[in-house]
Amino acid sequence: MRAVFWDLDDTILNTLPGRMEALAGTYEDCLNTQVDAHAVWREHSGYSLEALARELLGEDWRRFAERYRERYYAIEFPLEPFPGVVETLDALVAEGLELAVVTSKISWGATGELTRTGLLDRFATVVGHDDCERHKPEPEPLFVAMERLCLDDPSAIAYVGDTPADVRAAKAAGCHSIGAIWGSLDAERVRAESPDLLAEEPAEVLSYVRLTAEGGIQ
Repeated sequence: MRAVFWDLDDTILNTLPGRMEALAGTYEDCLNTQVDAHAVWREHSGYSLEALARELLGEDWRRFAERYRERYYAIEFPLEPFPGVVETLDALVAEGLELAVVTSKISWGATGELTRTGLLDRFATVVGHDDCERHKPEPEPLFVAMERLCLDDPSAIAYVGDTPADVRAAKAAGCHSIGAIWGSLDAERVRAESPDLLAEEPAEVLSYVRLTAEGGIQ
């Protein structure tokens, strides 16, 4: 194993309170109705904000996406990594693995939140929505991260994420797929994608990587 790529929201950072507040407000602003934000996000299965906006508003999708970001980045909410994430990241770095964030969030937003939580220096690169043309569950974002890190063997990379789209992207890229259910909105849907590992806590990611390095997982 050479590298571990990570999704951001609901995997590294608990951003759910801010995202749900922003989604509910944006939905009401743009569609003039209230909504169960958790249900909307869960049904969306981890696709990008832009994809959700297109589903809701069609050609007027930019208005939804822009309004959502305006709301989200104006909200002040506690922003912290999930328990065990920092320790796992540090252990992986100490064992010589390269780390990257691959997220559907816009790159400046992801970088800002990683900076705010003191985690940015753990990662060799951050790939966001604006860094590629095709998005999860397509594999392109993972390929962008591989290119930046000069990695050419996807089988030597694990991707950790909390949604069905994350698992599908990992499989499409040829990477090890790790379903992170410690922060997932819908663990059963992630389970249904049959990831190589269904991790209930971050420490299981480290154990999986070590076992793979020892030849216990092919």
